[in-house]
Amino acid sequence: MIRRPLRTFAYGHPWFYDLVTGISALPVGGSRRLRHLCAQQLAPRLPPQAAVLDLCCGGGAASAALLERGFRVTGLDCSRQALERAARTHPGLLTVQGLAEKPPLAPGQFAGVQISLALHEFPRPARLELLAAALGLLQPGGWFVALDLHLTHGPLGWPQQWFVRLFETDTAVDFLTSNLAADLTMVGYGSVIREILAMGSLQLVSARKPFLAPAP
Repeated sequence: MIRRPLRTFAYGHPWFYDLVTGISALPVGGSRRLRHLCAQQLAPRLPPQAAVLDLCCGGGAASAALLERGFRVTGLDCSRQALERAARTHPGLLTVQGLAEKPPLAPGQFAGVQISLALHEFPRPARLELLAAALGLLQPGGWFVALDLHLTHGPLGWPQQWFVRLFETDTAVDFLTSNLAADLTMVGYGSVIREILAMGSLQLVSARKPFLAPAP
């Protein structure tokens, strides 16, 4: 895996990580709106107080957007330290430690699942495993929403290329050449919708778990 020194520095210095996130979030209206994008997609599609899972929740910034809308939110992450911080900051959040591609959770218990700016951290086999695991955790008719990078072309592609080179890993390079919407369809989701944001640098993709399993 390619080493990114500034990535290591950013994760060790929260002020720098917040600065980078804030700058990259400007095209969508700032950090707060960035963290609310998944929740804004889920909220109109789910019943009040529905159970929602935030995969790779980290410190809970995107989970907070779900809590504000009255959902019963579980945040899953592999980092105990991140979950402890999330629990302190967001007392209403139920936290579970585990791998997103192998979640230690019972199937079919969530009306919605979100993952914000984390899919690009996974190599393709693990990414497909995560998408399949999330499908299993959803109730029939439940919704999955993902916010992540999208390959930008033309002059606007240069800032993205430098950002990836300085702050991301080789999995992000692979992710930018993949087709998330097609992967969701292949895994078994339906009603896949993709919205391109931030002058083409982000994608917001939603998909639904079918009510009936496909015929063999």
